[in-house]
Amino acid sequence: MITSASHDPSDAALPGVGQVGSNTPSPWFEALPNESGPELARARSRLASLGIERGPIERIQTFAARNSVAMLHFSDGTALVLKQADPATAKAVGTATGNEETMLGLMPEAGIPDFARAAIPRLVGVDPGTGTVIMEGKTGFTSMREIAKESLDIPVPVLAALASVTAGIHATPVGHIIENEKYASQRIAFPFASFVTLTPSELASGPGMDYSDYAAAMQSVDESVARLRDAWGPKGLMHFDLREDNILFKNPGGERPEVALIDWELAGFGDQMLDVGTIVGQLLIQWLHTLRGSVGSLASSDAWATARRNVGLFLAAYGHSAPFDPDQRETAFRYAGLSLLMYAAGRLEQIGSLGRIGHLCLFVGCKLLNNPQGLAKLLVPGARKAGG
Repeated sequence: MITSASHDPSDAALPGVGQVGSNTPSPWFEALPNESGPELARARSRLASLGIERGPIERIQTFAARNSVAMLHFSDGTALVLKQADPATAKAVGTATGNEETMLGLMPEAGIPDFARAAIPRLVGVDPGTGTVIMEGKTGFTSMREIAKESLDIPVPVLAALASVTAGIHATPVGHIIENEKYASQRIAFPFASFVTLTPSELASGPGMDYSDYAAAMQSVDESVARLRDAWGPKGLMHFDLREDNILFKNPGGERPEVALIDWELAGFGDQMLDVGTIVGQLLIQWLHTLRGSVGSLASSDAWATARRNVGLFLAAYGHSAPFDPDQRETAFRYAGLSLLMYAAGRLEQIGSLGRIGHLCLFVGCKLLNNPQGLAKLLVPGARKAGG
C-alpha cells in the first residue's frame, strides 16, 4: 500500500535475523540476548575494533523489529543502539548500512536548531561488514503509545514539545542538500498507490474478510489522493514514520518534557505535512480506540471532545513554531485521513478483519480526505478555510 522510490522494497528475499545480505552470521546479534560475561565482553571488544570505547556493559536490551535491534546499557548510564539495516532500503540507497546512516549523518550539515537536533539520535558509527548502524541510545523515555494509555487527554507540555521539535525540523532550510545529487536517493517518491485499477483477481486475493470494504474506501478517496500526489515534492526534511512508538518522551508529566524521535530508516525529503498528518492521525486513532459506539456515535459533536482538544493543541503549537497556511493545514488533514486508512489496512493484514475500530478509521479517514474543511471546523473551530 505504501511505496517509496527512495526506499523501494526489492523482490529479493529478506535475509534472516543475524544475517546481512548473505549467509554470514552477524557477530553482533547472533548471541546478544545471552547476557553472560563472555558475550558482554565480546560485544565490547567488537565496539573497540570500530574505535568506539565505552565502559563495561551492564545489560543488553533487545527489541522486536523487522531487523535485529539491541540497546547496550553501560555502567556510566549511557547506552548505544545497534540496528541492522533493512536490506531493501540498504540496496535502494546503495550502502551496506542503509538510509538511516545517510540521514543521521547529514543532520549536522542540515543546521537543525539545537533544541530539535537533541531529539534526533546521534550517529556514533557503522559496521559495514554486518550492516549495523550504531547510535546513541535514548534511556528513560516513554513512548507516545504508553502516555495515551495513561490519560485520554495528552498532557499539554507533551503536545507542545512534540509540535515544537517537529516544526523545528521541518522549518530548517535544506534546499542545498536536496539539490545535491549525492542525496538523490533520499528524495522520497509519493508513497501511496491508486486503487482505481484493482482487478477482480486482486480484489479477491486481498488480505482479510473485509478487504472489499477497505478497497471501496480507498477507491472513494482516489481523487483526493491524486491531489496530494500532484502537489508532492521534496519540499523539506521529514521523518516519514512518526508513529506513536517512534515518538518518545522523558519526564512526560513535567513542564518541559524531553522529546526523542527515533527510527529514521525511512526519512528523506518530501512534503512535511505528511509528518504532521501522521501525528494528527495517531491522535485520532488513540481517541477512536476509546469510543464505545459505532460510526453512528460520531454524529454527536461531544463525542469529538478529546480529539478536538489533542489535535487542536498540537496544531496550534506547531503553527506557533512554524506558521502554515490554510492549504497546508488542509493537506495535513488529508494525510491524517490516509494515516487512518493505512491503520485499517494493517488490521486486515494482521488479524484478517477490520473490526469496529477499523471501520471507524475507514469512516473518519474518508471524511478527512474528501472533506478536510468540514472536519477542520470540528477539530479546529477557529481554522480558516483553504483558499480563503
